[in-house]
Amino acid sequence: MVKRSLIMYVSWTGHTEQVALRFKKAFEKKGWTVDMWKVDHKIDVKNPKYDIRRYDFLCVGSPVVHKKPIEELITILAGNPLNPSSGGPEAPGSKPPPTDRRFIMGREAKIVLGPDSKKGVAFCTYGGTHLGPKECEPALSLISLMMEHVPYQVVGRFSCPGKHGENTGWFADLKERPNERDLLRAEIFMEEILEDLE
Repeated sequence: MVKRSLIMYVSWTGHTEQVALRFKKAFEKKGWTVDMWKVDHKIDVKNPKYDIRRYDFLCVGSPVVHKKPIEELITILAGNPLNPSSGGPEAPGSKPPPTDRRFIMGREAKIVLGPDSKKGVAFCTYGGTHLGPKECEPALSLISLMMEHVPYQVVGRFSCPGKHGENTGWFADLKERPNERDLLRAEIFMEEILEDLE
């Protein structure tokens, strides 16, 4: 049976897309079918183009803006019909296994995460003008949290620098980032994640 992956991302300058394309390459090397979904501000978040529940693996990526991911991605993840906080129905014919109970946005909800859960990766690109790599941690944490409510168990987080505007501070020069070394790291990162799943 062919395994399917969705790489959902926002890319304003093309840097996050470069990472997404290297992830795609890693999936294809392992024989996966990959759909790429570039999200922009024009998207109808209530009627998304793809049903993210139907994939075996989900990657969600964003540039970091003021320590946060792009809102449209979070809105799509929050509004997914499987997300208990959305009040939407579960997937037709699905019966989640017994789960622990947690609270999401003040409501009791079932979270289905375990060894057989679908897997996912959160990724981002960042300028690092103030604190360097630490600046991406809040964005990666929020993306991961929202993915786990869909539910996809986040098995990895990836980040790399990328130029956005004038950069001064942590990195002396971001003109050429992400560079080939950064993108090779992205590809190897995803290959190793997929090897661990075999």
